[in-house]
Amino acid sequence: MIATKNKFSPLDQIWQTEAEVTRRVAAARDKAEGTLAEAQAQARQLKNQAVEEGRRQGQAQYKDIIAAADEEAQVITSQTNAQAEELRRQGKERTDRAVRLAVNIVIGLEREAKFYER
Repeated sequence: MIATKNKFSPLDQIWQTEAEVTRRVAAARDKAEGTLAEAQAQARQLKNQAVEEGRRQGQAQYKDIIAAADEEAQVITSQTNAQAEELRRQGKERTDRAVRLAVNIVIGLEREAKFYER
């Protein structure tokens, strides 16, 4: 190594420059790797948050759908019960009329039989 009063030889200066560039490249690489790792961690966190939010929204929609189906089922059940009650009422009414008709027929036949017995 040829040096004169605090000056380095051109070869030493090239080596120093190469060493400085190598250190800067390594530092930049380390910084980039850190930034990449941080970005990946943030991406994972955002993905997890999105998955959780989607799950919560899905459960809320599911509950809304179930509640609507329950409400519709209650309406249908109420309508069916009302129809069944109406059919029971009509059946009783028709049964009552049929009994009266049968009684009238029997009474009429008895009267007719008495009429012919005379």
